[in-house]
Amino acid sequence: MIRAEDKVPVLIVGAGPTGLTAAVELSRLGINVRIVDKAPKPSDTSRALAIQARTVELLRPRAVGEELLRLGNPVSATTLYAKGRKLADVELHRMPSEFNYILLLAQSETERILADQCARQGVKIERGVELVSVTQNHDAGNTHDGNTVKVVLRRADGTDEQVEASYLIAADGAHSPTRKALGLTFEGTSFTQKYALGDLHLDGDLAEDQMSVFLAPRGFIAVFPMGEGRFRFTATDPDGIAGEAAEPTLKDIQRLYDRVSHVPATLHNLNWSSRFRINSRHMSTLRAGRVFFGGDAAHVHSPAGGQGMNTGIQDMINLSWKLAMVLNTQAKPELLDTYETDRLPVIKQVVRMTRRMTRVVNSTNPIVHSALTRLAPRLLTRSATQDKVTPRLGQLAATYRSCPIARHAGRNGDLHAGDRVPDMDLYTVGDDPTNAESTNDEPTKTEERRHLYDMQDLSALTLFITDTNAAIDDSYHSFRDLITVHRVRIATHQPRLRGSDVQIAEQLAAQPGWMLLRPDGYLAAAGHSADAATLARWLERWFIRNVAIAEPATPTG
Repeated sequence: MIRAEDKVPVLIVGAGPTGLTAAVELSRLGINVRIVDKAPKPSDTSRALAIQARTVELLRPRAVGEELLRLGNPVSATTLYAKGRKLADVELHRMPSEFNYILLLAQSETERILADQCARQGVKIERGVELVSVTQNHDAGNTHDGNTVKVVLRRADGTDEQVEASYLIAADGAHSPTRKALGLTFEGTSFTQKYALGDLHLDGDLAEDQMSVFLAPRGFIAVFPMGEGRFRFTATDPDGIAGEAAEPTLKDIQRLYDRVSHVPATLHNLNWSSRFRINSRHMSTLRAGRVFFGGDAAHVHSPAGGQGMNTGIQDMINLSWKLAMVLNTQAKPELLDTYETDRLPVIKQVVRMTRRMTRVVNSTNPIVHSALTRLAPRLLTRSATQDKVTPRLGQLAATYRSCPIARHAGRNGDLHAGDRVPDMDLYTVGDDPTNAESTNDEPTKTEERRHLYDMQDLSALTLFITDTNAAIDDSYHSFRDLITVHRVRIATHQPRLRGSDVQIAEQLAAQPGWMLLRPDGYLAAAGHSADAATLARWLERWFIRNVAIAEPATPTG
């Protein structure tokens, strides 16, 4: 018998960055969650370091980004070296974001910041609790594969508890017990090379505002500055010069560094080391009935480019608003299918990209190494290459425009439904009708200049109407409890924007209309001033009308 107190809307298994993000988001959205983790205490090792620009954009307005920015070390370039000289820079500062860098911070600190936010929102992390089994109640009349999920949890003292949840989020790591319990596959490849990793301090002339990668025919070493003289070292050791110990010594890492780098440095104060192999795998589905998978439970890949943790965090920001709206009977259950159709293509692209990067950099083939050292300077001096590579590394280029949720949902200029919306400067429009005629970049007395991300409602859809004559009010009337509406004018001067974001803002300013944003900051739908049908069609497809809201009166005469 399941006791009432053992029922919960969402059970989250795993309290790493992915599970903690889900707990923060869902509890913020008013959903009661339980989060459990097998480990008896939080991890104190650095592990995943890189926080990408898109992740910072998403977390800053969610009450955790400022602490990440305060503690993290921003790096604006990755510099490649070989044969005792600099080859080229990957110019991260070219990314089209206010956060045009990679923020380096120990994963243990990222987890602590997310856990602290959970506590502030009333969520207690239950540690020393593991999932033993999972079953689903199936209802033949329910096309969404079951009404509840039943889970047996085991505590450290050996006692078992049966929990019933409306939904389960499996964020329980690469060896996911949930995935195994449901018999789901995790296909991919394993790299044969072994890697050595160490966190330590360094005395030498290595920059702390860039990542340094030293390439050699027999291995490479990558050095990541964590601030205050601390560095992460990751190296291949194809010849086994550092031995086979599970935890490489300071001497081992010094030998690996000296073999490859031409920059003299003395390493000291080793506080963590490890050996690992790289797996490159992902699930073929992110959903099994009422169980959703994210983070390492759904995808693992090379640490090249620092993509993994960010992908997991963004998995949960995509899923959480959809899950909350379905649980609150605001959205149709079909909306949950779009978690997989949104995120799986992104995951596949990340796995492919990191696999290719790893194969090239890892190669001990002298022809491949020679080609890399010859071609890298040529390619990375091209603006077109930098402008393509850096947004992908920062996960700013990820888009859902070809996914079902964005189909037939409109566009405005180069900004399509499913794309990330830049953090443009806007002027709020008051009751002064002359605002519609304003063409300069100064506010009128009834306007205020603000940032789009600060105006977005993170708990609802946000409709930005950029044409005061737009005749679309009736199209969203019966959904207005789901929508925050702002009438705005897009500033013609955008000093904070970079790269392609500037062009998008210019197009939107020149072509007034409307754009509807999802809570995760991607464009839901867009259209010109008279295109009410696109907005109405998109809302009808995914959301439930509020019948308590009276329909607007039909004009007569």
